[in-house]
Amino acid sequence: MIMGILTAIIVVLWILPAYLKAPKEYRLDKKFIIKTILMGIVIGFIGAFILQIILGNIFIYIFKIPQESLLYEFIKAFIIFGLIEEVMKFSAGSLSLKKSKFQSKFDYMLIFALAAFGFTLVETSIAASAGGLAGMLRVFFPFHVMWQIFMGAHLYEYKVAKMNNDPKSMKKELAISFGVPILMHGCCDFSTSLIQMAASSIQSAMGTLDIITLVLPLIYMLILIIFTIVTEIKFYKYCKNL
Repeated sequence: MIMGILTAIIVVLWILPAYLKAPKEYRLDKKFIIKTILMGIVIGFIGAFILQIILGNIFIYIFKIPQESLLYEFIKAFIIFGLIEEVMKFSAGSLSLKKSKFQSKFDYMLIFALAAFGFTLVETSIAASAGGLAGMLRVFFPFHVMWQIFMGAHLYEYKVAKMNNDPKSMKKELAISFGVPILMHGCCDFSTSLIQMAASSIQSAMGTLDIITLVLPLIYMLILIIFTIVTEIKFYKYCKNL
């Protein structure tokens, strides 16, 4: 409960300054904001959670991939977590976007951010309660929200390319809008797994892998923090110039 409140406060502090810089005519209705956040919880988090259980069991019991293996950690990070969670947050944001009176780039970024806000309220609270470096980083740096702001911006560019009948730009923007968040999400979760492996010496028999499993993930976490800060700055500047 406490971590949920802390997460909410920090995410609001990240988004609110940019939102308040936007002209009043761009502001969303409070009821619409609450509905979008709830959709992020129900469709984004709960929907993803159900699919993750199903897909996880498929890989374990049908494809016979050992849960303790590095391969399973990779699949879990990039497919079970990265792919499913980004797609379900997208689904929540898209459904909410269809009900919006406006379809500007600002709406795309903000609505997807709100859906991710709902998702991250639950997910980050659980991760933070479990402790560890990754859990605390997710509290203070809302990765999920920034990935969705990035996705929303490029989905809008996809929409513009579609209106201009530009297939090349459409493919590019669609690939970027999904590819970058899924890749960054997968790398984030895989890095967390590698750090845990290094810390618990699971891979100690593999020699130099100990260094790789500790140093490279930490470098990526630093890159992810920089990405989060840069995305926030771009969002702020965009809102300010509306």
